[in-house]
Amino acid sequence: MAATLNSVSKALDILHLLRARGPLKLSEIAAEIGVGGSSAHRLVSTLREQRFVRQEAHGKRYELGSAMLFTSAVSALEHCVAVSEPVMHELQRSSQETVHLTVLRGPICLFAASVESQQPVRVTSRVGQGPLAHTAAGGKVLLAALDSDRLAELYLRRPLEAATPESVTDPELLCAELTGVARLGYARNRGESEPDMYALAVPVRRPNGEVISSLTVAAPLSRMGISAHGDTLSPREKELLRQLQAAAAQIETLLAY
Repeated sequence: MAATLNSVSKALDILHLLRARGPLKLSEIAAEIGVGGSSAHRLVSTLREQRFVRQEAHGKRYELGSAMLFTSAVSALEHCVAVSEPVMHELQRSSQETVHLTVLRGPICLFAASVESQQPVRVTSRVGQGPLAHTAAGGKVLLAALDSDRLAELYLRRPLEAATPESVTDPELLCAELTGVARLGYARNRGESEPDMYALAVPVRRPNGEVISSLTVAAPLSRMGISAHGDTLSPREKELLRQLQAAAAQIETLLAY
């Protein structure tokens, strides 16, 4: 019994560690929780089987898995993550930028899955964490899908927190932007969540039409060659939007099965 309780305690230590520190190698996990390499491997393998931990694509580090993100509608979201990942890898290859699948949790836009760009300068992310939703492209797509009462509860009763000077802090301005997002079917982040951040996102819908997540391509704003202002999409953005919409359509087809 004591050995079992100790294993449970160490497994929880791993989850707390990955939430605080982000992706870590097995050797780093072992050193941090004070166990040998074989014990760490056994614990991580068990957590991985249950989707509490996942291994980074093209890497040896481990990060929080999708089972850590959801307290309700687990099976639907788990299914969405599972069918999305191959499509996300293809989108990363075609766009050459980081790809995120995000979900809304209160005022935060959480990364449910991520495939990082292979370029030396790239956007990085941690599964299970994320920016304020009103500052993120994926978050704005999700907020635009909320009913008016829920949106008012989250955002319209007080000034919004600013992550950068470009963040929208006026609830009325946010409402106007979200109306446009719902009409156009996409959202942008131009330095709103981080100073040199660019992101373009589209919704991913379940067969019943409900928006279950958002799909995002993220890149350094400086690489996009656009300003933080202006409504017209650049040729590069139009191509990324085409790729995003095609990828989202693929995921939606897979969600129907």
